[in-house]
Amino acid sequence: MNRIVIYTADIMVLTDKSESYARKEIQNLKKVLNKEKHQKVTIKEYCQYYGFNIDEVLSVLSKKSLKKAD
Repeated sequence: MNRIVIYTADIMVLTDKSESYARKEIQNLKKVLNKEKHQKVTIKEYCQYYGFNIDEVLSVLSKKSLKKAD
């Protein structure tokens, strides 16, 4: 996995929550990080804010992308 941006679908997989919940998390993060509307939230920023281990998150997300490829 070579991307750095976290998306709604990623948060849904990581938290097992709804799409609307995931969108709200991204909106809240942008507000806390003082990002403008057009700016993206990175996987690293997401992990730092929520205290997640980035290697574990990347592992889960890479498994998700492997399932999509099947």
